[in-house]
Amino acid sequence: MRRLLLFTGLFFIVNACKEEHPIDPAIRVRPVSLQISVTADGYKLNWEPERIVCITSPCPDLADVEAEEYEIQVADNENGPFKAYQTLNADKKSTLIPAAGRGVQLVARVVSKAKGAPAVPSNPVMATNGFLSQSAYYPGFGLSADVLGGDVARDGSKSTYIVSVDKGAGQYEFQTFLTQLVNEQVISATLINRQGRAGKFSPDGQQLAFVSLANNSLIIYDLSSGQERSVPVADLAFARDIVWSPDGKWLAYNTQTNDGSRLWKIATSGGQPVPLSPVLPVSTENAIRNTTLTWSPDGQLIGLSRVRTDNNGMSWRAVISFYAATGSGETRFFDTQPGWIDTNPQFSPDGKQLAFLSTRTSPAQFIYSLWIRDLTSGTIRRIELLPGLIPSNDYAPRWLGNDRILFMGTQQGKKGFFTVFI
Repeated sequence: MRRLLLFTGLFFIVNACKEEHPIDPAIRVRPVSLQISVTADGYKLNWEPERIVCITSPCPDLADVEAEEYEIQVADNENGPFKAYQTLNADKKSTLIPAAGRGVQLVARVVSKAKGAPAVPSNPVMATNGFLSQSAYYPGFGLSADVLGGDVARDGSKSTYIVSVDKGAGQYEFQTFLTQLVNEQVISATLINRQGRAGKFSPDGQQLAFVSLANNSLIIYDLSSGQERSVPVADLAFARDIVWSPDGKWLAYNTQTNDGSRLWKIATSGGQPVPLSPVLPVSTENAIRNTTLTWSPDGQLIGLSRVRTDNNGMSWRAVISFYAATGSGETRFFDTQPGWIDTNPQFSPDGKQLAFLSTRTSPAQFIYSLWIRDLTSGTIRRIELLPGLIPSNDYAPRWLGNDRILFMGTQQGKKGFFTVFI
C-alpha cells in the first residue's frame, strides 16, 4: 500500500512539473537560417537567428522569445523523416557532422526550442560531398554577353539562341539567331526573327519552333527552305517555354493569366489547343510555374515545375510534376521539403534520367544547384561543379547525349554557358 501511495505521489509530482510550462501556440520562438558547407572532415552546419532589418521604427519582430536550445535533426533521404542527432545550448551556432563516405548526402535542419513554446524548424538543407565533375565553357551560342538562352540540334550541327538588344526608350528586340556549328564553334549565324522567344529544334532537326512576341503565335521555321508559318495561339505572350513531342506532331506550352495557370498542347499543323491540365489558380498556391517544360522520349509524359502547399500554405514548395500527354491529368510528382524549389526538368534522351535545378543546397539564398534523378530507382545526386560555378534558373539544362549536360551559369559573377560530364 505504501509503495502504491509513493508511486501515486510521484505521478502527480511529475505531471505537475510537466504542467509548469504548458505549450502556448501563440508564442513564437525565433527561427534560424541554416547553411551547410562541405569540408575535408565532413559537413559544417552554421546557423544564424532570423531577424527583420528595419529602416524605421517601431520594427516588427519574427519572434516573441529567443531560443534556449537548438536540436540538430537529420534525415536519411530528401523527404525525411527527420531524427534528432544532437542538442546544443543557444550560444552555439555551428556544429560538424562527420561524413560517412564520399558521395554520401546529408539532409539536416535546426529546430529552435524554448520552454512553453512550440518548436520551430529551420529551412532544411541537402548537401553532398561528391567528386568534382569535368566542366567547360560552351561556345555554341556566340560571343554576346546578352544571350538569353538557346537550343542545340541533336546531331550538334546547329544551334539557336536569343540575344536581347536595347533599342532605347525602354524598347528591346529579342533577336533569334540560327547558326551552323563545327566542333561546337559557331561558323555562321543568321538572324531569322527580331521578336522571338523559347526556340526549340524539332526531334528530326529539320524545323525550329519559337514564340513570336510580335503577333502572339508559334512560328514553325523550316531549316531547309527558310520558310516559316504561323500557328496562332491565345494567351501565349507570357509563355516561357515550348517543347516538341517526340514524334514532332505536337508542341506543349503553359499559360499564366489572371484566371490561372494551365498546360496545353497544339498540333504543329495548327488547330485548336488541347488542355492537358485543369485551370490552376495562382491564388491557391498550387499553380504550374512559368518555367521550362520537358516531354518524355516515350511520348507519354510532360514534366514541369509546380507549386504545392499543404496545411493552409504552411508547406510551400515547388516540385517536379508530370502530366499525361493524353490529357488525363497529373500522374505523379517528386515531393520535396518545405521551402525547396525544384525546377527546369529535362529528360535524358534515353528517358532514364531527369536533370533539374534545385535550391535544396541553399534554400535561404535561392542559389540553384544541378541534380540528376534516376527515374528507375528515384534516387538523386548532385552534380558537383567547380567552385564558384553556379547554375542559373533562367535556363533549363540541355542533354548532349546521355552523359553530358549544357547549362547556363555564372562564374566569378560573369554569365556564360557551360557543359559538364555527369
